[in-house]
Amino acid sequence: MKTTALTIALCAGLLATHFSAYADKTGYYRWADDDGKQHFTQQPPLGRKYFFVETRGGATMQSEEYGDEASETDSDSVADANSNNDAPVKMEIIPPKDPELCEKAKGNMQSLKANGARIRITNADGSSRMLNAEEIKEQEYRAQQVINQNCG
Repeated sequence: MKTTALTIALCAGLLATHFSAYADKTGYYRWADDDGKQHFTQQPPLGRKYFFVETRGGATMQSEEYGDEASETDSDSVADANSNNDAPVKMEIIPPKDPELCEKAKGNMQSLKANGARIRITNADGSSRMLNAEEIKEQEYRAQQVINQNCG
């Protein structure tokens, strides 16, 4: 019984740690060169107007910004490029599937959905406590996200 509870707590902790790595802002930079050609990069261009397209959680949000030392001609070329209908409406960067994460998430989901499951977590200060029903639902949601991303 103690081993099962410890395994469940360890899995829940690993799952929570895994998702904190994905909490950062993710996306790509969209900008146009002098000829009006659209570019999509992981780093913002220097001296040009660009749009950051956030792709976390399946939603796309754009924010307009300038790289270092932007000039008026750069903003004109971006404005001309934005009127071009060849630009994609939505673009997502999807990481490769990880079978190991898939199996861990499935195991976590099975533990979380066990009838009457009680899950203990250990805090950074060494104290431990039981997850409440709302926290268990949040962990189930996170496990499902990992399953959707890394399985099949």
